[in-house]
Amino acid sequence: MITLTMNGDGKLPSGARCALYARVSSETQAHEMTIDSQVSLLRERIAADGGRVEPALSFLDDGVSGATLVRPGLERLRDQAAAGGMDRLYVLAPDRLARRHVHQLVLVEELQASGVEVVFVNRPVSDTPEDQLLLQVQGVIAEYERAKILERTRRGRVHAARCGRISVLGRAPYGYRYLAKHTGLAGPGVAAYEVLEDEARVVRQIFDWVGREGCSLREVGRRLKNQGVRTCRGLTHWTTSTLSALLKNSAYRGQAAYGKTRQGERRRLRPRRGAAEVPKKPHGRERRPPSEQIFIPVPALIDDDLFAVVQERLEENRRCLRAQQAQRTAGGSSYFLQGLAVCGLCGYAMYGSSRCGRKKDRSYNRCVGRDGQRFAGRRVCDNPMSRTADLDAAVWQAIMAEQKRKR
Repeated sequence: MITLTMNGDGKLPSGARCALYARVSSETQAHEMTIDSQVSLLRERIAADGGRVEPALSFLDDGVSGATLVRPGLERLRDQAAAGGMDRLYVLAPDRLARRHVHQLVLVEELQASGVEVVFVNRPVSDTPEDQLLLQVQGVIAEYERAKILERTRRGRVHAARCGRISVLGRAPYGYRYLAKHTGLAGPGVAAYEVLEDEARVVRQIFDWVGREGCSLREVGRRLKNQGVRTCRGLTHWTTSTLSALLKNSAYRGQAAYGKTRQGERRRLRPRRGAAEVPKKPHGRERRPPSEQIFIPVPALIDDDLFAVVQERLEENRRCLRAQQAQRTAGGSSYFLQGLAVCGLCGYAMYGSSRCGRKKDRSYNRCVGRDGQRFAGRRVCDNPMSRTADLDAAVWQAIMAEQKRKR
């Protein structure tokens, strides 16, 4: 049976190397600095035991789910432990190390095999077999209770959505204001969407431009910028993705959708710009079909006919774009690093671009940040284009060298 040390064996021996691990699950907790309180308690306990922590042995995961073992801070901790870089690890509680009980056991067994003593500060339990068994049973029950709470919450929200309660929707889209049920503005214990006329006029104008005048999304963005209309976040530039999401929102025809997405497989070739290389969650989100969504009545801003015309135009644009992409990639990917290369200066993606003229056979890798039309008419990156053949050759040589080294 794996032994979990709850409160250590008192004072640390001379020269012992201490480490600490702290984790919070959500971005909100990370912004509220609750991880600092964990670190403070751990440092106090380490000081009371007569030790200190080097900066390199302080491992933190801010806003990372404990349901997965793939976490940046935890990965560094495991590597350091395997290399023999620590003697005792302090963690506030077992659920900070991992949410699932089986993951806790795997990690503790791995650390102890590397000669690391694990100390859980908030669980002062002795090392007797009885107390060890009690702790593990409590961990299994706690995991079961969390699963039950999540399932009850999910079923409760689905029931509320089927009853037409707007409180399950939360934040209102552009053109509305969300009236929370605790404010009493829409009635005692009732939530509602209130129409904001200034924004509602903008929404109607966007639908008219696309549905009746046949404007492209780029043209709509230019018109809104010329009129000085700002987005819900206060930006002057309306991106095509923002406009597309607005035009697809069924709330504007009076039917707000609940359960638009669901948990699915993570599909990502490279990390998002500004995000960690290791994702915070082991899964992704995918859109549910309309037949699986629950629609809740809200005040309508446009009629059903105009909404249907706009959806047809968007679908036609998607078909044309897919046909163009299929034609370009009929023989496979046109570029060796397609979807993988990232600009080293700004972090935006690189894409392949063919140059017309006398040297038609030449192609280049170009940074998205150089495309001014994507960023309100101005470039955000000055990284020059590079020859595709040169970069492909360098990457291929590195791959072959790595394969040769492994052999």
